[in-house]
Amino acid sequence: MIQKRFGSADTTGRKLDVIGEYLSMYQKALGNTNFETLYIDGFAGSGEVPLAEHTDNLFDEDVRTVIAGSADRALNVDPPFARYIFIDKRRKCIDALKAKFKDSPNAERVNYSIGDANEHIQKICRAEQWRSQRGVILLDPFGSQVRWETIEAVAATKALDLWYLFPAGLGVFRQISNDGTVDQTHEASITRIYGTDAWKTAFFEPSKQTELFGEPVTKEKVVTPESAALFMIERLKRVFEGGVMDEMIPLGKHAYPSYYLLFAWGNASPKAKALANRLSKAAVKATDRKHGRIV
Repeated sequence: MIQKRFGSADTTGRKLDVIGEYLSMYQKALGNTNFETLYIDGFAGSGEVPLAEHTDNLFDEDVRTVIAGSADRALNVDPPFARYIFIDKRRKCIDALKAKFKDSPNAERVNYSIGDANEHIQKICRAEQWRSQRGVILLDPFGSQVRWETIEAVAATKALDLWYLFPAGLGVFRQISNDGTVDQTHEASITRIYGTDAWKTAFFEPSKQTELFGEPVTKEKVVTPESAALFMIERLKRVFEGGVMDEMIPLGKHAYPSYYLLFAWGNASPKAKALANRLSKAAVKATDRKHGRIV
């Protein structure tokens, strides 16, 4: 399957490495327990990522123009998850996944779904028996596709750990003009991903420009991608009883990151909270070391 190139080893690669590290650690911790483990990928893609950035150095064995996607990494975790659910709205991506994994020793563990991730995930969260299950879900959208109701449904299971690629720069910051104006369509989109319109107060302040009698004439944009992500973290803390990782992973080449990778977990038992917190931090640290961020 031919795909348009996107991302880079330092951004997309870093994100996927964190996910892969966490899934491996998670399964080593829970794979041999009495819980049935489940991995859900809401935007599974085709199983591989063609990078936009590449090198002409033919002797550099570490360089890859195509890297394994999240579904591929999850399916190769040892021990494997008991079940996998791969979702994508594009049939060609699901067909590519099926072809790629047909000879995998874990092929029979996979269920494929074509359609809107929000609808499928909310249905899964309502239907599954979570008392005997634990799992990890990855929401890695291209933009602002994830609705707040989906986040609520994941949190309500009290059994799923969530990795969420939140479009703080792409879906929030860039949709708000410096003069404080927001297109009506973008306004609805921002409210939909946060599940509240409280951002309308948090992201602006009165302009220092005044009319003749001293009244402010406009409002100014004060939100940044970082503060947009922090606002989402506070929203996540309202529904995830287990906890939310305070550390955010900025992803993007520009001064204003397009995305932040966030993590939250629903299980509030002391043991589960400690485990999720420890594994998430270990996954980030291991990945940062790999990408040269820790000496």
